[in-house]
Amino acid sequence: MTGRTTAAPSATVLGALAVDPTDVVALWAEARCRFLAEDFPPYGSPAWLALHPDDPRRFAAVIDAAEKWRKYGDEEGLLQWFREASQPREPLTSRRTRAELDAAWLRVREQAAEMWARERDQISNQSRWPKVTVPGRENRT
Repeated sequence: MTGRTTAAPSATVLGALAVDPTDVVALWAEARCRFLAEDFPPYGSPAWLALHPDDPRRFAAVIDAAEKWRKYGDEEGLLQWFREASQPREPLTSRRTRAELDAAWLRVREQAAEMWARERDQISNQSRWPKVTVPGRENRT
């Protein structure tokens, strides 16, 4: 009796794309693209714009672009992330310590408490209601 092992499915290479056999959406997109056209220009390129609106290669490029978006997201956003991730960072030793941050927080809280105390004193020292004169009783307090 031979034992059967279940290994993780490997990606199948169809053309230039590696398609995971368990990814139904990718399989459908790859099959649809291959059914429509074996070779098609990238979506939005000048060659794609030159195609007739009913050319199946246009739709194949749209499906290909949508599938790439689903898998990899926004290309420009991804490139921007790579640019930001590759920028040199400030060394940790040059940052403030926890004690310095705590001291700064306490100073901010003390300043806020002083500000609110001044505001409270200013409000409580003023009369809450303006003086009102009642007709016929002008000289009374």
